[in-house]
Amino acid sequence: MTIRSYEDAHGDNTLEADVVIVGSGPGGAAAARVLAEAGRSVIVVEEGPAQSRFRPNQAHTMRYHMQEGGSMIALGTAAVTVAAGRGVGGGSLINSAMCWRTPDHVLESWTEVLGGDDRFRPDHMAPVYDEIEEIIEVVMTSETIAGENNMIIARGAAALGLEGGLLRRNTPRCQGCGICNFGCPTGGKASVDRNLLPMARAAGAVIQADTKVLDILVEDDRVAGIRGSVRHPDSGEEVGRLTVFAKDVVVSAGAVGTPRLLLQAGLGDRLGPAVGKGLHLHPGNGVFGYREEPVHMWLGATQGAYFEDPDLPDALPHTLSLPPGALLLALGKTGLEAKAQLDLLPHLAGCLVMVSDKGEGTVGVTSEGTAELSYYFADQDLQTMKAGLKRTCDVLLAGGCTRLLVPLAGSEWVDTAEEAYALIENADWTDYKLLYAAHPMATCRMGTDPSTSVIKPSGEAHGLPGLHIMDSSVFPTSLGVNPQLTTMVMATILARGLAAS
Repeated sequence: MTIRSYEDAHGDNTLEADVVIVGSGPGGAAAARVLAEAGRSVIVVEEGPAQSRFRPNQAHTMRYHMQEGGSMIALGTAAVTVAAGRGVGGGSLINSAMCWRTPDHVLESWTEVLGGDDRFRPDHMAPVYDEIEEIIEVVMTSETIAGENNMIIARGAAALGLEGGLLRRNTPRCQGCGICNFGCPTGGKASVDRNLLPMARAAGAVIQADTKVLDILVEDDRVAGIRGSVRHPDSGEEVGRLTVFAKDVVVSAGAVGTPRLLLQAGLGDRLGPAVGKGLHLHPGNGVFGYREEPVHMWLGATQGAYFEDPDLPDALPHTLSLPPGALLLALGKTGLEAKAQLDLLPHLAGCLVMVSDKGEGTVGVTSEGTAELSYYFADQDLQTMKAGLKRTCDVLLAGGCTRLLVPLAGSEWVDTAEEAYALIENADWTDYKLLYAAHPMATCRMGTDPSTSVIKPSGEAHGLPGLHIMDSSVFPTSLGVNPQLTTMVMATILARGLAAS
């Protein structure tokens, strides 16, 4: 069955299914595949476009493939840009494809809060990781397409005796275009629109794109379905309405989209005080290095290398790759000063330090239905960030760079790690111009206590039978690694539980 777009849903549309899933990203796709293959009739409703609209252009990607046009900002200690994907395939369309398994110590820390549920023990999750990795074709980044930007990090880590190097990504046919975050133009990335969703469709699932879910229906103290608005992907004009009646509703709209929808639907009081609370972001900031030989950071695998320092377990430094326009902005120059930087661009390497944050925030909803985000950093996270940036300076220099730029307020190029250390040490969060987060999570947490969690370990809401959540919002804590793989694994486990009920 083909994917339905706005053209297939003009006027009033009423459908029925066993399960309706809101969102077609990693969580929704994994759930749809399991439930459809188990014989359930499944309808997946996706806000974004039916077909990818990829262009190597940041503004275009923000318009079509990022929630709220890429304009979401969390305000609090500092302003943090928060990215979340949309479209059939969700965030997997525009992420950098890194595939990390959540460390065992993190999963083990969930045991008590999840009531000792054996399904989430590391040894029980490992076979599901194996299964999903095979489906989405996770492979090691090859040196032949890695590009110099990644190889600088890999060489630097090796020179300093640090664990790291090239990493695993779901890019089995990667051509090294360097624009994964704009969408893969060659089909080299195995995003979920190329595997889990086709598997779900082959088992009978229907995908309705271009449809923003606005309400969750409740009858006799149980969910009864959803209502949504079908919109033209270019103009945003409403062309139809969709009602899906279903016994079970699975919300997989992401750690921003899910609480935003639940609150907009007026379910906050019923579901308890934890809806939208406990937002983690994995905030990141970077360092640039200058190398005499050309680097062209925008060529090669996007974010294909990393390193780890045993003294910094909550920091995960990995390659920072930006196209020339975005790179110029990141240097913090404008006008004639920016023009003077143009000759530098081909020689720059970048490394981002991502923090497994202890700070938290919230997701709310405005009267217009947009997300209202707050986030407050823990001092521990600032210290982790500073230590990670200092170690990153060492790695860039060891990898072949000769000068460093830490994009803090008033900073300039420096020649030694010690000079960079001083800039880093004197900074606070308001100085971090590159502060960015693309891993929102933990806003509808799983647990046994309704006062601190939204769903049970089964995936069903504490306060509303038939409502299930299967996305990154269910994590009890920050993961410390990119979440897409664990999102698919968790959704697979939860969907199997629903299918068996």
